[in-house]
Amino acid sequence: MTDLHLADNELLPNLHQWLPLLGESLAAQGRFRWQLRGASMTPTLPPGCEIEIIPPPARIPLGALVVFAAGDTLVVHRLVHRAPPFLVTQGDHRREPDRWLRPGQVLGVVTAAYRDGERIWPRAWEAATRWRWIGRADGLWLLRRLRKAMT
Repeated sequence: MTDLHLADNELLPNLHQWLPLLGESLAAQGRFRWQLRGASMTPTLPPGCEIEIIPPPARIPLGALVVFAAGDTLVVHRLVHRAPPFLVTQGDHRREPDRWLRPGQVLGVVTAAYRDGERIWPRAWEAATRWRWIGRADGLWLLRRLRKAMT
């Protein structure tokens, strides 16, 4: 298997041009690796780590880390809610959810993260941790609704 490495988002200025290639690579190879930039997924995924991405399953589980295109960049955020037919994602380090996605907008899901060749995610307690992040997103949503109702 050959991995497609996108170090430092070197291809992102032409995202719309190479997204079909990314899809083809996932279909042909079954996975690719990408170096993460930004801190929206800290502390789960540190900036600079390398993530391994596979095609999304037919039904993406809540708490999964999904990859999607937003504007001219790829984004990795957690699936925190379903509002059929939409998916709601949010970065672990963000207080607001992303714009809602259709399932077809999800390019892949993260299966592992590496730093200096060592696997750093998922950890043994990831199953419990994912529910913490989903609960946090739900709590923030409730607070936003309460504040809006009080104004």
